[in-house]
Amino acid sequence: MRLSDALLLVLVLIGVMFLIIEAVALIMGLALARSITSSVHELFMGTERVRQGDFTHRINIESKDQLGELAASFNQMTGSIENLLQTAAEKKRLEEELRIARQIQMSLLPRGPLDFPGISVTALCVPAREVGGDYYDFFHVGERRLGVLIADVSGKGTSAALYMAELKGLMLSLSQIYQSPRQLLLEVNRIISDNLDTRSFITMTYAVIDLNAGVMTFARAGHTPLMYWRADGKQDAQVLIPNGLVVGLRIPGAHQKFTELLEETTVTLHKGDVLAFYTDGITEAMTDEGDLFGDARLGRLITEHGHLETGDLRERILREIEAFVGAADQHDDMTMILMKVDEDVIAVERIAG
Repeated sequence: MRLSDALLLVLVLIGVMFLIIEAVALIMGLALARSITSSVHELFMGTERVRQGDFTHRINIESKDQLGELAASFNQMTGSIENLLQTAAEKKRLEEELRIARQIQMSLLPRGPLDFPGISVTALCVPAREVGGDYYDFFHVGERRLGVLIADVSGKGTSAALYMAELKGLMLSLSQIYQSPRQLLLEVNRIISDNLDTRSFITMTYAVIDLNAGVMTFARAGHTPLMYWRADGKQDAQVLIPNGLVVGLRIPGAHQKFTELLEETTVTLHKGDVLAFYTDGITEAMTDEGDLFGDARLGRLITEHGHLETGDLRERILREIEAFVGAADQHDDMTMILMKVDEDVIAVERIAG
């Protein structure tokens, strides 16, 4: 073979090799372009699905290059958004539940001033941010006889408000049957223990004020104390804490123990005397440092300002609590009933005597 023929053959082989290389490069380029185009299209379709509100869509990750990492980041982002939306929906549901519970709670409280000649009454319920189970009520139980109830259902939310509604129904019925506060609370405990869940209970104080006899008889089922201030000024406000277990405990022997511990106490009333019923939101009002307002401060306020009208006394107490807690958040409902024996009642009693 001549040299020129050999050279020509080499050149042809080189040309063929270049053609093969170009063909391979073209195929690889087309494959890469298709891969990039497909990945970009997947990302585009994913963003369109997100724009339409579908955060459940996920992109299939077919490579471990930068486009694959971008797809993984997209999936992570949509997953986070989906979780945030679920959290927001749950928060909205809880807020609606709390709104309904608050509506139920406030609808159960007495509306308007109490019309009961012989007793001046001021009551308040200052809601906290969350729904609690504070409840108070008044019941006409005979001629010049008034039933007074204050209670606190454990827990928060709709369940506490519904238990309040159940308690109100019981009290409306039983207050007309039982003259004795102790007997009434025994019956409430017997009935309601079968309906509360094992994590719930109720603290309550029930009193019957008999203006004909000039006495108040009451029983306390694990509730905060009752304060009594005599208008003669001979002593400070008394903290009355007769024995009593909370209502509704579902543990072995609870009903028997409730019956054994529950005491009934009678207090003789005089003109100008002040009675204060309250829940723990009053005395457990707390500063940022954790200091509690306490029974002692409340008793001192009632002793010093018991001569005021009940409305003025209420405002004085609220101002003192507000000044004490400062900027601290309110952590519990604050409920209080202030009652004062009118002078006219005593005058009627003396004339009758």
